[in-house]
Amino acid sequence: MPIKDLTENVRLPRLGKIHLGTRHPEKGYPMKSDHFVFPTDHSDYKKLVELYGETAKELPVLIPVEDEETWSSQYYKAYNQTYGLVCKGDGEMAMRMVDVKTKELPDAKKAGTVTLQEMPCLGNKCPDYQAKKCHEVMNLRFILPEVPGLGVWQIDTGSKNSILNINSCAKVIKRAFGRVSMIPLNLTFEPIQVNTPETGKKQTVYTLNLRTDVTLAQLADVAREQSKTFMLEAPSIEDAFDVEVEKEIQEIWPEGETQVDKATGEVIEKPDTRGEFEKQGKDILEEAVEKTAKGEYAGKPDKSFAFEQEPLKEEAKVESIIDMDWLKESLETLGWSDCVKWLNSKYGTAGKRVSEIVMQLTPDQQKEFGQEVEERLELK
Repeated sequence: MPIKDLTENVRLPRLGKIHLGTRHPEKGYPMKSDHFVFPTDHSDYKKLVELYGETAKELPVLIPVEDEETWSSQYYKAYNQTYGLVCKGDGEMAMRMVDVKTKELPDAKKAGTVTLQEMPCLGNKCPDYQAKKCHEVMNLRFILPEVPGLGVWQIDTGSKNSILNINSCAKVIKRAFGRVSMIPLNLTFEPIQVNTPETGKKQTVYTLNLRTDVTLAQLADVAREQSKTFMLEAPSIEDAFDVEVEKEIQEIWPEGETQVDKATGEVIEKPDTRGEFEKQGKDILEEAVEKTAKGEYAGKPDKSFAFEQEPLKEEAKVESIIDMDWLKESLETLGWSDCVKWLNSKYGTAGKRVSEIVMQLTPDQQKEFGQEVEERLELK
């Protein structure tokens, strides 16, 4: 049986993040780049440089799934240093963290009691957006098929041009092939000329694109071959049964060998194993029908019968929907030293350890906390 709020949630393992800029070595502010920036502390850094070079502007990629929310999540987002993600909206509705007393976004310099509220999202007309506290963010997730590992790589971008480019390319591909996942594409970082809104002057910026260097007909052929590689069809039950029968026969009676009856000296023919299996199955079925007709299955089942029904077991109670090993590893990666303080302030708990507090939360609160951790990992 599936576990509610757990089994249906699928998380794509993230192998690493590729950046579109660097930070100033002394002052720490972000600086734009004209190429993909590979994480130098990643175990596969040398492999990435070997395959694509230190200043790569093009990567061969595969989109992992069809669900756009999974591979190209895009929202209006606002952050602060103390609380992380404080507002997330889609242009219509938003989940916003507010101070209980002021009903405004929490002060990054002051700790206080906060709560989440659902409210209309004004998008680019929101005062926070116009004050540059909020901006568009796309979390682009993709497979690098030439790099070891089972999972996805991620690039975050706040460029409206990049978001429009990726969405438009994906729609064209989906209309042409009926899907966008597992089709070999190139993710590029290309220069374009844009007008600066404040001055009207032109400047060069770099944007993401999904490209292919072959015709649509050639890409269709490659896509079909790619499907055979990444979407192997399971063999039919009948074919699997035939294979197993042949294996059984070969083990009992290897090909080319004969057996002789020691008493008479006559050669024994290879038995019809499949026929014997079918006869056994027919006998079992006839026995079941006969016993049912006699009412032998009323009340306590006949334990000698092979199809005895096991008693139903009570489902185990699910105490947490968060994988504690994943949570521990994620918090170590984040270095989130005041996580306990944050949890107690947000949910009104009184625990001294993260695991202790998580067990006090409702499933919805646990899910919300898990999403908060994932959001902070995206910014790491």
